[in-house]
Amino acid sequence: MPKIVILGCGVLGLTTAIVLRKNGFDDITIVGEHHPGDELTHEFTSPWAGASIVTFAFENKLLQDIDRISFQEFKREADEVPEAGLMYCPGIHYSEVDDQAAESWGHKFYLNTSEIPKDKLPQGVKFGYKFMSCEFTMSAPKYLSWLVSNVQKLGITFERGTFDSVSQLSEKYSADTVINCSGLGSQYLTDVQDKTISAIRGQTVLINAPHIKTQMYREGPDVYTYIIPRPDGNCIVGGTLDYDNKSPEPNPDISKDILKRVYELNPELTHGKGPDAFNIVQHNVGFRPGRKDGVRLEKETLGVGNKRITVVHNYGHGAHGYLSSWGSAVKVLELLRGGIQVKAKL
Repeated sequence: MPKIVILGCGVLGLTTAIVLRKNGFDDITIVGEHHPGDELTHEFTSPWAGASIVTFAFENKLLQDIDRISFQEFKREADEVPEAGLMYCPGIHYSEVDDQAAESWGHKFYLNTSEIPKDKLPQGVKFGYKFMSCEFTMSAPKYLSWLVSNVQKLGITFERGTFDSVSQLSEKYSADTVINCSGLGSQYLTDVQDKTISAIRGQTVLINAPHIKTQMYREGPDVYTYIIPRPDGNCIVGGTLDYDNKSPEPNPDISKDILKRVYELNPELTHGKGPDAFNIVQHNVGFRPGRKDGVRLEKETLGVGNKRITVVHNYGHGAHGYLSSWGSAVKVLELLRGGIQVKAKL
């Protein structure tokens, strides 16, 4: 069996390590500059995530396969693993965009969906549907902590470090195989230098609203508004998709706009008392690893000194790293096994 090093300790790196270990790969090390549980930094994406389990794989067969695999695993965790912190949570999805592919895929993906009659839709909304069961929300920090505990139980080694290249990492650990889950870091690795990846700034507000038990989404052509309840009684509300703003500091005007939008989506957030009556816990800014060409899940061979190593890339998931995590890990496993579809142990 090869000696494997995984670069990146976010949700994708951790999940990939677990899947590989459970499917026969014994010698695995995870390396990252930042680990779950560290003091928060904007250089580490996963702890900031809203972590909704909402699919956007409308016409992409690879992403549809990935999301299906992940969805089944999240259902198992919600049913059998309370320490993972997933919560069953019905939802409502509105769209201002007349997108038949999105509507069709949503009905296929979620269980027990029902279309909202046109005369019941908010002004400006083209279509909407409810998903009544088998949909989940989570607290990203708690879920990461659970993943870490699983990694440790499986005997996978954690290391802290920074590397300029995949080659340097391979030489340091005498690894035959490197799994690149470095997200935004892939643009800086000298033997990857992915110029199609960029940071997408997302600003959210964490509020306390334990009475809210329904997740809600409103998709517009330029903005996406969402309310995601968490098991601890808080809700993450947002959001933004900003390619130009690189500031790590929350912008008060953006926060005000977010709170206005989510109040319009569901006034019960403040019991109808207006958008100035939120019980705010904190303001957040995170940077998603967006990629012009979409998710990169592929294998290549790289020359390092006098030997050749296998590199599998698993990054570029944008805002959907959590939903895509288990399915992407299975695809990594399949790539390591020669592209053969497998029934993976999760």
